[in-house]
Amino acid sequence: MLLHDDRLRAMYAGGRGDATARRFARFWAAVFGAGLVPRRWVTLEVAGRRTGRVTRFPLGMARWQDRWFLVPMLGGDCNWVRNVRAAGGRAVIRHRRARPCTLTEIPPADRAPILRSFLHQVPGARPHVPVDRDAPLDAFTAISDRYPAFRVDFDNDAHRAGAGHDDGRVRPRARHRLRWFAAIAVVTVLGLLGAAAAAVALQPSPAALTLPAAGPPASGSPAGHWRITAGSVAGFRVEQTFLGVTSEVTGRAEGVTGTMTVTGDRIDTAEARIDLLTLTSDGREPAPQFAASLETARFPEATVRLTGPIPLGSTPGTATGTVVTATGELTLHGVTRTVTTTLSVRRDAEGLAIAGAVPVRFADWDIRTPTGYGVLGSLADHGIAEFLLILRNDGP
Repeated sequence: MLLHDDRLRAMYAGGRGDATARRFARFWAAVFGAGLVPRRWVTLEVAGRRTGRVTRFPLGMARWQDRWFLVPMLGGDCNWVRNVRAAGGRAVIRHRRARPCTLTEIPPADRAPILRSFLHQVPGARPHVPVDRDAPLDAFTAISDRYPAFRVDFDNDAHRAGAGHDDGRVRPRARHRLRWFAAIAVVTVLGLLGAAAAAVALQPSPAALTLPAAGPPASGSPAGHWRITAGSVAGFRVEQTFLGVTSEVTGRAEGVTGTMTVTGDRIDTAEARIDLLTLTSDGREPAPQFAASLETARFPEATVRLTGPIPLGSTPGTATGTVVTATGELTLHGVTRTVTTTLSVRRDAEGLAIAGAVPVRFADWDIRTPTGYGVLGSLADHGIAEFLLILRNDGP
């Protein structure tokens, strides 16, 4: 299956769905309510116990003794059960059309066979119910006080005696062709969604920016004026979630310029400018999500400026380099904030290399969170600004 049972359980930790679970619920509520799946898959509409507004829950009905039943996979304390009880059992079942009904709660002593039928017929509930679907009936009796069962009693109307009226009992359907078309459509949609989720999961993400391989050892003093040159790169890394699958979206810009001054074994000043108009998502294609959020048409440049000296010590000329703490100002989206980060610094005969990363909470820079995937997924409201600077010494 697309999501492991442990991941499914984690989505409902504490009996409440997380953000991913809520996105799934909104999506399936629309699918089930439209009747794009077999009739056991429905959307329950019931008044919220606090607000009175209609709440919607995608559910699978279980068939037992020629009747339909609803069972909460999360137990009796879940939201839809509490809402149904507060509404006196009154609700609407939607599957292509809205059908008012009364949900009649079954006494615990009579629930066991219904619970077993539920697990056999509604696979998505199995990770959440602590009994195997093929367990003896006694095992279901042991949990029946924690897992309510509700019989679905559709409202009678003036034409109850008319042919085709459904009072909740299961009767044969003549529209097999329509059901087959609906099933094929659903399988196609699920296949496309699964392929998209797999693509997100398998999408290669560039490795974090780190120091390149060391060149020949440096000689002499590092003092002088240094210039940022070709090979420098900066960018962003943001976590995305699609159908419960997590990966990273990465944007990189090679338009990086700037200077640095070294006195003795200390960096006194440094400033880097990043041309955000050169941001790409894979080294070739533009990165429209980043461009829109950063409003690069208005703010085409980001800058990083050192605000205090950095002692280099005696190790930047070694193969491993040195790690230092730096404080500076990051200007992004027209907003300047003080940031402190850890830098990796190494000097060799070819020049000086500096790599670092700064956590960025978008709201701190008045940046709009990048557009996600609607109910199917989202992008995080924070990310990492990372950079690799390659510098050459222009002399004293």
